[in-house]
Amino acid sequence: MTDLAETFDPFETAEERQARWEQAALAAGREVDRNALRVYLAVADTEQLKLAERWASSVASADAEIRRLKARIRELERPAVEAQRTEIRSSFAELIAQAEQDGDFQGAFDVQCCLREREEQWAAEGAAHPAP
Repeated sequence: MTDLAETFDPFETAEERQARWEQAALAAGREVDRNALRVYLAVADTEQLKLAERWASSVASADAEIRRLKARIRELERPAVEAQRTEIRSSFAELIAQAEQDGDFQGAFDVQCCLREREEQWAAEGAAHPAP
């Protein structure tokens, strides 16, 4: 059995829909019972609303599941991300120490600035996606 709502064009107005159904009844040689037609159209509108609500609920459910899975991925990747960040910090510290040892205090300062910018970037990323 076909859902009543499937027989309707979702973009036509209620008046257009009623006129189309009246024309179909007249073309079939049937008398148009406007009261019965109004009830029929009201039932179809109700079914359309139910379909729209089910669709919206489905979209919201899928969105929630996607958000949950993304959070889970971030949680699983966190140890690897932290290990990579520790390695980067260590590299910067080695560069700073080498520059200071060589007497290149401007170079050491530049590397410290780069490290500070990287730390700020990581802090912003952490704030955007807090740990669960």
